[in-house]
Amino acid sequence: MNIRISKPAEKLEEQRGLVCPGCGCAHFRVLYTRAAWGGRIIRRRECRHCGRRITTYERSTG
Repeated sequence: MNIRISKPAEKLEEQRGLVCPGCGCAHFRVLYTRAAWGGRIIRRRECRHCGRRITTYERSTG
C-alpha cells in the first residue's frame, strides 16, 4: 500500500529583524542603552555566537 503525503507549498521566508554581519546569527545581548538627541535610543549589542559588537539607533513611532 502506497501512501502519499503532500507537503504544503514552501513560501519564501524573508529575513526580518537584526542579523549579525559576522556570522548571520540573530541572537544578541544588549550591553548598554542610552538616550540620544531627538528622542532616539542608542543600544550597543553583542552577538552571542561570535562576539561581534554592533550599535543600533532606534526611535519610537507614535
